[in-house]
Amino acid sequence: MGKARSSKGLLFPPAARQNYTDAERESWLNQAVAGFRAQGQANREYYAVILRELWPEGHGLPGPAKTEVEIRNGVNAYRKLHDKTEYRDVFRRLRELQGDEGFTCIIKEGTRYQLIGREVSPKREPRSKPSKALWEQILEANDHSCANCGAVAPPAKLSWDHRVPRSRGGNNDDSNWQPLCEQCNIMKSAACQGCTFNCQTCPWAFPKEYKPVVISDRNRELLRRDSEKRRLSASEIANDIILSHFERTKGK
Repeated sequence: MGKARSSKGLLFPPAARQNYTDAERESWLNQAVAGFRAQGQANREYYAVILRELWPEGHGLPGPAKTEVEIRNGVNAYRKLHDKTEYRDVFRRLRELQGDEGFTCIIKEGTRYQLIGREVSPKREPRSKPSKALWEQILEANDHSCANCGAVAPPAKLSWDHRVPRSRGGNNDDSNWQPLCEQCNIMKSAACQGCTFNCQTCPWAFPKEYKPVVISDRNRELLRRDSEKRRLSASEIANDIILSHFERTKGK
C-alpha cells in the first residue's frame, strides 16, 4: 500500500480479510519499535501502544479506523497496568509518529486514525534545542529581537526556531537557529505547511537576506498612478527608480 492520499482525505476501507499473518504483523511491529528515534523511553512505549491499537491482532491492512477515544483508552489501559494516571499527550505522540518517526502510513479523517500500510518514510533528525550559551549568542546577534518582525524581548516572548524546518531536512546546527516571536512562529508554521519552494531563499528562513521590501501606502499609490499614466508595470517603474538611485550614488 502506498502513502496516504491526504490527511484530510477519506479513510480506506479496512481489509476484508487478514492479508498478513500474525507473525508478519508482529515482526513489522517489532522492527518499528526497534527503529524509533525518540530519546525518551516513555514516548517510545506510547508509540508502540498506538501502533498496536491501529493494527490489532487478527486484522489485515488497511487496519480498522480507530477513534481518538479508542486510541486514548488503549494508551490509558497501558498506563493503568503500570499504576499511572491518565495521559494527556496521546495525540502529540501520534503527530510525532506521523512526522518525526516517518509513519506517513498513518492517516487521519476527523477524529479517526488508520494505519494503511507498512511503508515508513525517512525519519527526521530528533527534536532538539540550542544550548543556553548558544541561545544567548543568538539573542545577542539579533539584538534580543524577533528575526522577522523586530519585536524586542521583553515584552515580546522569543522562542528558538529552525530556519529550515526539520520536515524539509533542517538540522540542529548552530547556523539553523533564529529567534522568532510567538506570532511570527505561528505564521511561519502556517506558511511552511505543504511548501515546496527553496528554503535557502525563503524570507521566513533568512529574513535579513530575503525579507520583502516594504513600500509605504503613499508610495504604492504614487506608483499605481504613474503606472496607469505611463502604461508600465509598477514593478518596472520601482526598479528603474532604484537603479537610477544607485547609478547616481555610485562611487560616493
